[in-house]
Amino acid sequence: MIQKLLLAGALTAAAVTGFACGGDDDANDDPRAAQVGAVSENATYAYADDGAAGLYDYLATDVTDKCTVEQVQADIKDEPAATGWRQTRDFKFDGDIATATVIVITAGGDADQEWSFVKEGDSWRITSVPGLEDCAG
Repeated sequence: MIQKLLLAGALTAAAVTGFACGGDDDANDDPRAAQVGAVSENATYAYADDGAAGLYDYLATDVTDKCTVEQVQADIKDEPAATGWRQTRDFKFDGDIATATVIVITAGGDADQEWSFVKEGDSWRITSVPGLEDCAG
């Protein structure tokens, strides 16, 4: 049990470091960067575990109003499947809208992807990932 707690602490520290690394923007020091980074990490692992259904839980309302989980699956089927998350960097914020480079781990190696986010209430939601253009608001 102690080993699991230590591992979880180490992973959390690595994830926080991953949010702050990369890019020359002062936005990487913005507290919103950690929030957006956490969403990208959680969404990536949800997708790796449950496919489009896992990712769907992190999508913005504008996206889920336009597309079902089946449509999301069809739209992203040609993109390399994420098996893990490496880092989120190069944050850009414009009020309640953000973009960032999300580095996902795939069977073919790391892939840099530009994702878009929007603030809904107290949380950030995903508005766009590669392949999802038909559903993006």
